[in-house]
Amino acid sequence: MIFFKAQRLQRLAEQLMELQRRLESEGGDTTHIREGLEELAHRVGVDLDIVRLAAPETVLEVITAGGSGDPGKIWVVGEILFLDGLRALAEGQDQTAHGVLVSASKLLRALESRSVALPDGAIPPEERLRQLEELLDA
Repeated sequence: MIFFKAQRLQRLAEQLMELQRRLESEGGDTTHIREGLEELAHRVGVDLDIVRLAAPETVLEVITAGGSGDPGKIWVVGEILFLDGLRALAEGQDQTAHGVLVSASKLLRALESRSVALPDGAIPPEERLRQLEELLDA
C-alpha cells in the first residue's frame, strides 16, 4: 500500500511539474493550465473552486481528516494552489492570486511539523515557501 501511495504521489508530482513548465512557456493562454489543475485537484479528492475560497485552516482540516491525514496530500494541494496562484497572476487577477498564494503558503508551512517523502524532482516545501514569500512581497 505504501508503494502505491509513493507511485501515485510521483505521478501527481510529474503532472504538477509539467503544468508549471507549460504555465511558464505558454504565456497568456492558461486554459489548459486551469483544466489540468482542476483535474489534479479532483484526483486527490478536493474541489479546486472550494479550496480557492475556503480559509486555509479549513482546507487543512478537511484534507487531513482532523489533523492525522497524509502529508503527501497536503503537499499536493499546496502545490496545486501555488500553480493556481501563478495562473491567476498570468491572467491579471492579482487579488485572487494573492489569496490563493497565501493559502498555498499556509498549507506548505503545515508540512514543517510533518515528515513527507517527496517524489523525485519535487521542489521541497522550504524552497516553495521562499518563492511564495517573494511573490507575496512583490
